[in-house]
Amino acid sequence: MQDPMSGAPNVMFLVEVVNCNDGIASYCETLATGLHARGVQIHLVSGIVRSDEKSEYKRQKLAAAVKQWHVVPGLRKLPSLSIFMQLWKLIRENDITVINVHGLGMLMWGRLLSLLTGARCVATYHPSVLGNIEKVQNAPQSTFSPVQILFFNLFFPHTLILMSEESLRHLRRYVLFGKNRIAKVYGGVDTVHFRPPSDAERRDARAKFGVAEGEFMCLLAARLAWVKGHDLLIKAARRIRDSASPSPIDIKCYFVGSGGAEREKEIKSFAFADEKDKDTFKFLGFMGDVREILWAADVFALPSRFEGFPLGVAEAMATGLVPVRTPAGGASDQIIDGQTGFIVPFEDVDALVGALEKLADPALRAALSRNALARAQQYFGVGPMVDQTLRIYGLAGDASGNPLAHPMQA
Repeated sequence: MQDPMSGAPNVMFLVEVVNCNDGIASYCETLATGLHARGVQIHLVSGIVRSDEKSEYKRQKLAAAVKQWHVVPGLRKLPSLSIFMQLWKLIRENDITVINVHGLGMLMWGRLLSLLTGARCVATYHPSVLGNIEKVQNAPQSTFSPVQILFFNLFFPHTLILMSEESLRHLRRYVLFGKNRIAKVYGGVDTVHFRPPSDAERRDARAKFGVAEGEFMCLLAARLAWVKGHDLLIKAARRIRDSASPSPIDIKCYFVGSGGAEREKEIKSFAFADEKDKDTFKFLGFMGDVREILWAADVFALPSRFEGFPLGVAEAMATGLVPVRTPAGGASDQIIDGQTGFIVPFEDVDALVGALEKLADPALRAALSRNALARAQQYFGVGPMVDQTLRIYGLAGDASGNPLAHPMQA
């Protein structure tokens, strides 16, 4: 029997490291799944794969979304001749017509392989910053060095995909010869899976996670790292909890996500300074599927110092949760301030407290929830992301919606 996918376009995803507990892995899995549904076969090439017992679910989902996953030991930013030839052979044998580099660390690989094979080179920018709290507090002011700009210009891809207006504004500051080859494509989430809960589903979710009636549950679901602003939310929650207001807010903060052992220890130590904190803050670790915890929450908070396009915010909005976040990457695309959520300044605990106190009002929260849901459904679904990506690949669909067999070569 003939393979129904024979003759389908083949695309290579090239990633230096796959961390199964972070947003890049989720992005690649969602995009690969959406492309596969349109008849495109994905060959994932990566270096180190990092997963543990909790993130195994994510690793399996990513593996199921691709035709082949080639793990190449020793894959690094600077190409070695033996690995370069190994990838060249893989491209030729599998008739790869598009190389999609995820993260700028693999840009040299993608561009050189593109020149050698004729495949179109597309790069997706996934900016991130990790480190101690002093380092990440300066992340919003970070800039590219002259050496990085030279590298960028030498290896600029056929198309560079950015996911946010903030990233676009950042790159416009530099002299880049390929600025006319930049496209903005929002990260997509499965808006069929991430949907608002029924009343019964919400009650069951809150009972499952121990959220009592009348408690105002604030959720931060992201990698457990200082860059995500856990410390800022902890400070804000303490201030709300300890307020002398005649109408106190019974706030609880749940944290979902994992990180390096050192960072997890630091953040948990910061959170549990006294006995009252043990009742206010709960760390649930990494979850392969966060839908139920989103259903249990009242507000999604992400006071991060640096972002590309946080898919967690889009997932939360798709379930009807109202987000509060800082003006890092994706903020102005996701949030119309005061209508679909709130944007608070970097490092501003007072503003974070004010936004959360406003959203403790059920009527205001319900109004913004409807707006957040509508925006997520319109802009952040998998369909729009796949449509735009296919056009960038040169695989735009025909009248029946099927992709063309071969991309246009730039």
